[in-house]
Amino acid sequence: MHSGLRRTDAEAVPAEAASISRLGREFLDYWHARAPEDGFPGRSDIRPEELKGLLPYFFMVDVLREGGRLDFRFRLIGTEIMRIEGEHTGLRLSEMFPDRKAYSVLWRQYQDAVAGRIWVRRETLRWQDREHVNYEVILAPLQDDKGEVHMLIGLAHGQDG
Repeated sequence: MHSGLRRTDAEAVPAEAASISRLGREFLDYWHARAPEDGFPGRSDIRPEELKGLLPYFFMVDVLREGGRLDFRFRLIGTEIMRIEGEHTGLRLSEMFPDRKAYSVLWRQYQDAVAGRIWVRRETLRWQDREHVNYEVILAPLQDDKGEVHMLIGLAHGQDG
């Protein structure tokens, strides 16, 4: 992660009630189109070649269940996310944001995605030495053959403002 990065003004709104960007709508439309009637899409349902315009903003997260607590490990990070936030493939959310109370909106979005609730999170990324970025983040669940959510897919991108 870029040093000196602060996430501020975070808020999350259920996807069905949110005003969503064009990229966010494209992402959610794709996810819904891949979902079976009785659940969520699986990893094998997501085809990167069908997401070419979204890939730079795309990320995948493994859901970790350890000691009754959820954590999340970043499996894949798109190039535009890395450009804005820095590389964090392989890191856990708990390593990046250990203070779950201070980052409660972020943690809630991840935990709720595991339960199938899709939120649109908006926040401002601020640095001391560069322009701030207004950011939109959407997370959606992927299930395994047993119907358990084992992975999340997401879209994160800067918005003008």
